[in-house]
Amino acid sequence: MKIELINNHFKKIPEPFKKSEVVKLVDRVLEKIDYKNLENKQINIKYTSEEEMKMLNEKFYKKQGVTNVLAFSNFLEFAEEEEQLIGEIAICIKEIEREAKLYKKKLETRLKHMIVHGVLHLLGFDHKKKSEQIEMEKLENDIISSCLNEAPY
Repeated sequence: MKIELINNHFKKIPEPFKKSEVVKLVDRVLEKIDYKNLENKQINIKYTSEEEMKMLNEKFYKKQGVTNVLAFSNFLEFAEEEEQLIGEIAICIKEIEREAKLYKKKLETRLKHMIVHGVLHLLGFDHKKKSEQIEMEKLENDIISSCLNEAPY
């Protein structure tokens, strides 16, 4: 699995946000849900500003305002292709910083949770129905807890 990290936000990327950490986290997600044969696949992750996230949310999801993470999936289209982009994840760092304070979580924990959330969306998971929400939240908690050796998120 190739991870492309696109940074239009930081002048210098802090350690928890660096590509090596993101790759380890994505690998943990894939391991947990037992996905295989993704060596020729790619996920793009982009750190965005509040303005850019607001624009993306309005343009593609018809929702007003800033959000923490958006996932744009090509999952259903990549199954037969040799090399293909699975999808892209946009992450608004300012929103994640606000949420970390609000939920009394470390910034690193909140960021990792949102990356896990975005990757699960790219791989076909959703939370529109209550049963889907419960399944997705359990996976997220298991993955984050195993990565951080903390109590469930």
